[in-house]
Amino acid sequence: MRRLLIIAGIAVAAVVLIAAGLTAYAYFNLSSIVARNENRIVARMSDALGRHVEVGKIQAQLGWGVSAEVSGLTIADDPAFSTKPFLAANDVSVDVEFIPLLRGEAKVTKLDLIKPDIRLVMNARGDLNVGTIGSNANAQSGRTHKRSALGELSIKALSIEDGAIYFNDLGEKMAPIHVRHLAFDVTNFNAASAFDVATKFAFAGDRQNVEASGQFGPLLTQGVLDASGIPIDLKLQLDSILLDSVKPLADIGPHIPPALSIPDPVSVSGTARGTVGKLAIALSADLTADRVAYAKAVSKPAGTAMTVNANGTWGDGLAIASVNLKLSDLDLTASRFSGGGAQPLNAQIDTNSFNLANLSSMITAAAGHDVAGMSEIHGIAKLGNNAPAFDGSVTLKQVALKPGPSWQSGISDLNGTIRFADGREVVEPATFTFGSAHANLEGRIESLSPLAASYGLKADSVKLAQIFASRPPSDVVNGLVVKGTADGELTSPRISATIQSTDGSLENISYNNLDMTAAYLDRRASTRPLNVDLFGGSLTANADAVLGDVPTFNLTLAMRNLNIEEGLRSQNIGAASTVHGLLTGDVAVSGNGASWARIRPTLRGSGRVSIANGKLIAVNIVADALNAVAAAPGVSQLVNVAFMSSHHGLLVDPNTELQSARMSFQQVGPRFTTHDLFAQSPDYAITGDGWFDMDKNMDMSGDIRLALGMQVAIPVTVTGQLPGVRVLPDVPTLAERVAMGAINTPGNIIRGGVNAVGSVVGSPSAGSSIPSIPNPINALKKFLP
Repeated sequence: MRRLLIIAGIAVAAVVLIAAGLTAYAYFNLSSIVARNENRIVARMSDALGRHVEVGKIQAQLGWGVSAEVSGLTIADDPAFSTKPFLAANDVSVDVEFIPLLRGEAKVTKLDLIKPDIRLVMNARGDLNVGTIGSNANAQSGRTHKRSALGELSIKALSIEDGAIYFNDLGEKMAPIHVRHLAFDVTNFNAASAFDVATKFAFAGDRQNVEASGQFGPLLTQGVLDASGIPIDLKLQLDSILLDSVKPLADIGPHIPPALSIPDPVSVSGTARGTVGKLAIALSADLTADRVAYAKAVSKPAGTAMTVNANGTWGDGLAIASVNLKLSDLDLTASRFSGGGAQPLNAQIDTNSFNLANLSSMITAAAGHDVAGMSEIHGIAKLGNNAPAFDGSVTLKQVALKPGPSWQSGISDLNGTIRFADGREVVEPATFTFGSAHANLEGRIESLSPLAASYGLKADSVKLAQIFASRPPSDVVNGLVVKGTADGELTSPRISATIQSTDGSLENISYNNLDMTAAYLDRRASTRPLNVDLFGGSLTANADAVLGDVPTFNLTLAMRNLNIEEGLRSQNIGAASTVHGLLTGDVAVSGNGASWARIRPTLRGSGRVSIANGKLIAVNIVADALNAVAAAPGVSQLVNVAFMSSHHGLLVDPNTELQSARMSFQQVGPRFTTHDLFAQSPDYAITGDGWFDMDKNMDMSGDIRLALGMQVAIPVTVTGQLPGVRVLPDVPTLAERVAMGAINTPGNIIRGGVNAVGSVVGSPSAGSSIPSIPNPINALKKFLP
């Protein structure tokens, strides 16, 4: 703006110097005007201006006054500044009062310049080429203070029509400034006093969009022209100014943050008071209709209320005193400016207590998070090419937000303070609620690039359904404590955490003493280890997962005394009513899918497990096997009435008692395959080979060996779905074992007849008779080779 005012001053000086030259000739040699003595006129003009003057033609008329028309006028520049003309005009006209002229007074009534081209040059010391106008041409340019001929000149009306000004600051590397379509009007000009000016010109375009009016001068101080000391008191109006057209200006551009973008034209009004050398500038702009963005951090759409008021001084450079920004209900004041140019622009920032809801949609980091509540900011902002840096504090009051679109209720009633210092951020203990949980958070960010942060979170009782709609209502985490770190790149951080919870329920699984260490990076999550007490026992797990449209996982489990019934019942698995006991074992399993229905067929695993104090409810495999043997042709004699009577308790028990059981297995989908199943109770031992699945289906073959009364191992098959499985003796195998003497006393059955069988199935009690049993050999022959 200061340069534009200097340009206006140059226009005044250019007009005045022409008037001075013409009037000087009229004053010293009126007859020469009448006689059209052009050589003497030009010489007089050159002497008055202290610059070489050339004209194409001069025409003069004498009436109530003296008027002159000059065409092809050129005025040389001070050679210390430029070899190009200072001023060139096709047409110049001047009217001078005749009577005062005869008395030796130069009173110009009118001076017009048509389409003048004016070149304004400032050297590295800040001296202007206009500063030597009116001085003797032989004097040292810019280094003398000769009294100017302008002091003898007064003009009632002065105007420039469609002028052009070229400004070049030799001390800057910025591109020269071109001002076009200059219109300039001066009334009651006197170099020794203030006079009224009004100007319009086109800046960075062909339409007049800059306007100034007010008072200018006096131009002379004790008869000497001091361009930088000329007083100014102007009102300013700039319309349709593009920010990109202002950035190349040497004095303004370095103070505009490169990341600031205003693509729409801006209108600015203000005042300029002081001197050409040092101006007090006050500007205001209404940016409501404009789009405004800063880097990728802030983006204000057109139509959002925004005003900016700035104050500063313009001397050797621009010094901003204060800027006031009003955006929605935010009232921000920036002061104590420093830096600029190659250095970041620093400023003290202070705000009122403002509503975040009105601004959150314009802040990239907050957009889409439904931020509401109040905030207040105090500190020093650093504006450079990147995102703004800040040293100070941000206070949050009654803030609410949704961390993500899947959050049901989000965070509310957040109160706390974030402090920024030397690139570090400290979240002082802040309290908030999410759902019905009361929590507090604290953290520290050492740097953002690369990211280095630590955090801690505590919450009393978190109901996950209040956060994530997909979670069951029963999911609750009590006594939650999370501590962790985040590092790496901000766009893809590595997050690690220790998570502890006193108790709770997840996926209908009640737990106590949850303690886990977890990590996340590039959509990969892991926990090593997870320790938790559940189902009356304990579980240790190590897990790795890749999160995506189809998540995958690998899991190892170490289980100790888990209540099988509780575990199956928690997941609504029907086997809960059938299989009881305490499970211990080590399992490894992998799979993929976003739901249990999709995960089940992908499961692959192996492991070794054991069951203590177990039962198969509503199915007695041993009793079913013995009853089947008793009814099977050819081997029914192995189980006589006396045997069944002595084992009545075993036979009438509706369940299969498993004092202990163990097996190793391979898992494919929901099916488990084992070749070494072993189960034992006080009355029998069972070995098995086959498979069973998560839907209680099974297909097993095995041996049942009774601990008392029968030493033969009864081969059986178990097929179907629990509890309605079919337990059948493997009669051919059993017959073969009997025939081959696979009994404690080999050959007794074959050679001992009824007595031998009795010794196998158990002797009758005293006084009872042994029933007649046919010789089994005949029945078994058909099974023998």
